[in-house]
Amino acid sequence: MQLLRQYVTQLFTGPKMTTADPSKTDEVRRKTALARSGLLRANAGWIPEGAFRQRKAFFVAKDSGVFEEKVEKPDMQQMMMTNPDMMQGMMKQQLGGLLPQLALGALVNFFFSGFILGKTPFALSPRFRVMLQRGIDLPSLDPSYFTSLSYYFLLLFGLRGVMTLLFREKAINDAQQMMQMQQMQMGPMGGMFDAEKAFAAERQQLGLTEHKWRLEGSDARACKVLQQQLRGARA
Repeated sequence: MQLLRQYVTQLFTGPKMTTADPSKTDEVRRKTALARSGLLRANAGWIPEGAFRQRKAFFVAKDSGVFEEKVEKPDMQQMMMTNPDMMQGMMKQQLGGLLPQLALGALVNFFFSGFILGKTPFALSPRFRVMLQRGIDLPSLDPSYFTSLSYYFLLLFGLRGVMTLLFREKAINDAQQMMQMQQMQMGPMGGMFDAEKAFAAERQQLGLTEHKWRLEGSDARACKVLQQQLRGARA
């Protein structure tokens, strides 16, 4: 089933055309700015106060700071109209990946629900009961026993390593596909990067960051150590 899905997905997707997307470029630039601001907050004490204030003003200065940029929220419908490959790719992904897997899961759940399939060769704690004993509710059963439905899910996610060895970067990532499906159910903007909220939160955190010089008195300590080394060498 995994091999069939892999070949069908490759047949549907075909070669990808790499084109520069201005919106993606802006998103990468904004995420990079957020990462740089986080590094500035974490390492503020290792740079002089003047350098810290200069970098801080670069991000949060009024009317000129990076985080004062006015970000227009993208219209999902307009993006799909201007880029039909987005909707087409989502449909191909569902047809070639999720729908057959969900159908097979429903089939296993309907015919084999409640079947004890095997037992692990090692003891497990009761915390694994929810993961290994799907379809049954027997608190007295040893957690090392696993059901057919749980074994199906273990194979679904556990075979990714084998598929990656065979197909490398073209291997299907079921976990990523399910996360994308959940984001689509949450709404068209559920999985998109909200630069305005991220900028506001980072601007507030950076504004509360105070400079505390961590190398206070380091020159005097270095001179003292050097004098001790010179005295030891003369002796």
